[in-house]
Amino acid sequence: MVGTINRLEGFESVMTQQSQPTIFVAIASYNDPMLPHTLDQCLANARYPENLRFGICWQSDSREPIDLRRFKRDPRFQFREYSTDESEGGSWARNIAQRMWDGETYTMQVDSHMAFAYGWDTQLVRMMRDFPADKPLISMIAPLFDWKDGHVIKRSDMGLCVSAVSQWDADNAWAPWFDWGCAVHGGPVRNRFLSGMFIFTQGQWNEEVRQDPKHYYWGEEFALALRSYTHGYDFFLPNDYVIWHMHHTQAPPRRHWEHGSEVVRKKNEIAFERLHKLAFSDDAKASDALGRYGLGSQRSRRDFERYSGMNFATKKAHPDVFDGRPPDPVTIKSDADWDACVTFADYKQRDGHQ
Repeated sequence: MVGTINRLEGFESVMTQQSQPTIFVAIASYNDPMLPHTLDQCLANARYPENLRFGICWQSDSREPIDLRRFKRDPRFQFREYSTDESEGGSWARNIAQRMWDGETYTMQVDSHMAFAYGWDTQLVRMMRDFPADKPLISMIAPLFDWKDGHVIKRSDMGLCVSAVSQWDADNAWAPWFDWGCAVHGGPVRNRFLSGMFIFTQGQWNEEVRQDPKHYYWGEEFALALRSYTHGYDFFLPNDYVIWHMHHTQAPPRRHWEHGSEVVRKKNEIAFERLHKLAFSDDAKASDALGRYGLGSQRSRRDFERYSGMNFATKKAHPDVFDGRPPDPVTIKSDADWDACVTFADYKQRDGHQ
């Protein structure tokens, strides 16, 4: 009888694992020495690590080798490998990682220097099923963890924060810069934008909203948010701690801009031109010229302006955008809300920001 019970328990455990959805984890990594730690954390803290699949665009430097052999032997992992000299930047690498999606139920995009809560996978799947949207997209600028003497110290003092616009001006072709806004509790709470460091949503997002490989750094997340929203995705904060981003107390990880200022200038020039067609052009067909990297058909650009609280024509935004307060469920509900919009320069001056 005991043997029969043990066999039944084992069978039930296997069936539970098989009934869990699969999760595709997309990572672009530029010779980051923290990548092995991130992968170990992701696996060790998942409730069902056997149901994870990884697509990694690995940009390596033979002068600073990082040993990934144990992951390459694991069938859950796919790698597309390039040298750092061949790299074309973060959006290019994320596009390559997305292309490794193979029909998994959900997808998670993360940076290569992250830490995870235990059971992060089941928590996020539960949120996807509970949040009031057909296509929820869970994203935030993650709270930080400190890396001290090889140990992870996860911080909870920052809270779970709505994304705020902390810079929006002509100096960077009107590509807004995002930062932590107001900390909120409970849920579901809508987020105004998404953050490339952490996105969790339906697996089909990899096909529907493939990242534009010609974007670069400034404006990448803004373009991705606009395109995701017009493809029908609704943005939410997680309602509990699931993930942390490394606090870089010294030099940050290497990035593509080490290729030199002229390379960065040329890539930004191309990226800003594409962002203008996507978000700011008066030509209704400008977005269509971007092909699959244009707007979606489920919502309009104006719908995103109402949701986010940003007026692209006047380059003004509702104060909630700069304060980082959540939409409820949209930011602009009346003409009075449009009238309340201000430029970022006026917002800083009015509220005494430096």
